[in-house]
Amino acid sequence: MMTIFNRKFSLVFAALLAFALTSLPAAAEQVVVVFDVNAALAQSKAGKSMASQLESQMKVVNDDAQKFDARMAGEVEKLKEQRALMAADALQGKVEELRLEELQTKQEFGKRQRAIQAGGQKAGQEILKVALEELAAIAEQRNAALVVRRDAVFISSPGLDVTKDVVSAIDKKLSSVKVKPIEVKE
Repeated sequence: MMTIFNRKFSLVFAALLAFALTSLPAAAEQVVVVFDVNAALAQSKAGKSMASQLESQMKVVNDDAQKFDARMAGEVEKLKEQRALMAADALQGKVEELRLEELQTKQEFGKRQRAIQAGGQKAGQEILKVALEELAAIAEQRNAALVVRRDAVFISSPGLDVTKDVVSAIDKKLSSVKVKPIEVKE
């Protein structure tokens, strides 16, 4: 019920806003620019560098996890073969030992992944800081009264989008960032 009210209210508000904007005198026009944050991060040299580093670091962790899984499968097979030769309590002790090792190692892999992600977030923040500085400079050059995120806009003229300009400016200032895993406190 509330959603229907919100939709109707949004439609009425949008209609009133459109009417108000079309009835303003031409001299009062304000410049608006649109910026795609995600595209800027993905398309910039520094963003591509960051993505590449994240991918290679995660691949190392995933490869290590696969090697561990293969080793654990081998250990389980050995236990199955030795089951008849071992005392029940010795077998149970070995199973528990393997279970504990698996739990600890999986936690360690998770910790390594979270550290890589945290390092990626920090690197992304470095790029974003430069992007916002450059965006502010471009908005000022264009006398923009308003900067709107691309994902908040349904339709806009391609001429309003300054993302490529910002990416170009980022590339001139920051060609790469270093992604260093950061230990995450748990």
